[in-house]
Amino acid sequence: GERVRLVPARSTGVADLDWLAEELRRRRPALVALMAANNENGVLQPWREALALCRAHGVALACDAAQWVGKLPAAGLGECDFVLGSAHKFGGPPGAGFLKVPRGFHPLLVGGPQQDGRRAGTENVPGILALVAAWAERERQLAAGEAAERERWRDQFIAGLHAALPGVRVVGEGAPRLWNTVAAVMPPVPDCRRRWVVQLDKLGFAVSTGAACASGKEQPSHVWLALGGRPEEADRLLRFSAGWDTTEADWQALLEGIRQAHALGLRAPAAACGQG
Repeated sequence: GERVRLVPARSTGVADLDWLAEELRRRRPALVALMAANNENGVLQPWREALALCRAHGVALACDAAQWVGKLPAAGLGECDFVLGSAHKFGGPPGAGFLKVPRGFHPLLVGGPQQDGRRAGTENVPGILALVAAWAERERQLAAGEAAERERWRDQFIAGLHAALPGVRVVGEGAPRLWNTVAAVMPPVPDCRRRWVVQLDKLGFAVSTGAACASGKEQPSHVWLALGGRPEEADRLLRFSAGWDTTEADWQALLEGIRQAHALGLRAPAAACGQG
């Protein structure tokens, strides 16, 4: 409805700031929310530019930095009115996270006076300390330039993917992306029993067709559809995700696994199986 309006994305996966600028000129929303980086394809979003637009119109910006924090330097994120992150995304404990809010923030749920009255209940001190320790280690690695090396490994994988599977399409390939995420539309398979996910799982590789939080859903990824993707291609859209412990050899092993899966009969002249 009119209470919530979705910012469209360009075909590269980047939020359309021209649309946002026009929307801010026409009306004053209570809040603009934008990811720092997409969780399905790794495309970096223009949160700094969006923040400048919001500042010019007196509108608050909420930045979902769950994918960004721990993979890219966090400097500057604190300028956003709201920032959220999740510890397990960068090696911290599951169930711990953070939400930065502006002064004068009034929570919807009230109770005890903990955390300046912003969140009632006993703090998870071990989880908080583990989050801070993991974040500090990732920032150290980023300062040492270790992300650049991992970005090179990702690019080598993509080059090998194009060489092994002519016609494969990498989502957002022309846009800046996280070093740990690759989303690609794979060639068609002959039938659903031999889908890429199934074949790669048999070879020992865990890949997905969307976000982990959407696992088990049969509908095409809303992110894919927002970029103009066809629903019938959704079951061939694979997400390959790495972590700080992933090595160059791991990327190359995955590439070899894809080659094996292709050689096992996935070179199909037929169309894709359909949605799912």
